[in-house]
Amino acid sequence: MTEARRLWLVRHGETEGQSSIRYHGRNDVPLSHAGRQQIRALLPLLRGVPFCAVVHSPLSRAAESAAILAEGLSLDAALLRVDERLREISFGACEGMTREEIDAAHPTFWRDNEQGLLDAFPGGEPRGRFAARVAAAANELVGEPWRGDLLLVAHRGIVKHTIAALLSLGAAELDALGVELASVSVLREHDGAWRLDVLGMRP
Repeated sequence: MTEARRLWLVRHGETEGQSSIRYHGRNDVPLSHAGRQQIRALLPLLRGVPFCAVVHSPLSRAAESAAILAEGLSLDAALLRVDERLREISFGACEGMTREEIDAAHPTFWRDNEQGLLDAFPGGEPRGRFAARVAAAANELVGEPWRGDLLLVAHRGIVKHTIAALLSLGAAELDALGVELASVSVLREHDGAWRLDVLGMRP
């Protein structure tokens, strides 16, 4: 019998740039003190899981979250590795803005965006290209010969699109995925297919 595999997906904690209300994509904002506390609060949910590797985004908010978890779980630092494809989508000219600020600065864009007529923020990464990038990374990752449990620490868009890629979800199902800051989602492989065990678990 093939040993079961699980992919644990963690979204980083709150940042100094207020991840909860601002569109932070490619801009590299660090974790806030509250964000570090949020990530440490996840340790009881992950303790005892024999992770074989920790893969994370190169952006500091995800890299530090991964380092906090690895240290708290007494994992060897050699198990951590960066994947450049796990960067969040770029919001272009709207990086760091709130919804209200974007609406004020780019009213035509925001109206069209809300109606689903656009594929990218002004000067940002097209959503289709982003989805393809994340799907490629996710499929390559699960195609590796690891066994057991693997931890991936990244961003809201990365977590959602990884789940969507491995479960072949449609756009509506993707949009419905709730992935809060400092949350844990778990995918399990069963008979060669992936299924969602847990979505957005928090302490």
